[in-house]
Amino acid sequence: MATQQMSVTMTGFAATHPSRHPTIAKLVTFRMASTPSWNDNGEWKDSGTLFIDVQCWGRLGDHVMHSVVKGAPLVIVGRMNSYTYTPENPRMTRDGKEMLETVWRLTATNVGLDLSHSTSTWSLRDRVKESQDASAPAPVGEGAEASSFGGYSAVAVSAGDGEGDEDTPADNPDPELATAGDTTPF
Repeated sequence: MATQQMSVTMTGFAATHPSRHPTIAKLVTFRMASTPSWNDNGEWKDSGTLFIDVQCWGRLGDHVMHSVVKGAPLVIVGRMNSYTYTPENPRMTRDGKEMLETVWRLTATNVGLDLSHSTSTWSLRDRVKESQDASAPAPVGEGAEASSFGGYSAVAVSAGDGEGDEDTPADNPDPELATAGDTTPF
């Protein structure tokens, strides 16, 4: 068991669309942007934006690939790690030495929609759908709970912006959000 790993929860927005690593099929990556803001006597102020690389492995990566789009509000839990390298054209220190660059990344264990920015419904993962009896309808609506599905987790479907927007019901998601070819935009 690893010790002294920094586990964090971050909120922010997907700064890029997720992409599958060209040589590591089980790895999906994207950038996340997080800008802290605060209210100063009725005026909202922002501090600098933090951009961080997010890595999602295995089934989580598959779900992120089909669910997350650029601009989506996210809550991500994972482990922070970093690596240092010398860039092709490094900056120099005052004493003439090459400066190293450090890249921080978050290896995600959980990725979810930040419901403080939108409303959502959810759909079952494909593995759960395939295992259900085809003749039995899946429970849906307010009475359906995760335990109804054997405790399996699910991915969310966008259903508006949370401001009473009824133009985008859960069964007809925003086409721009469904660019991954799946009706489950988030």
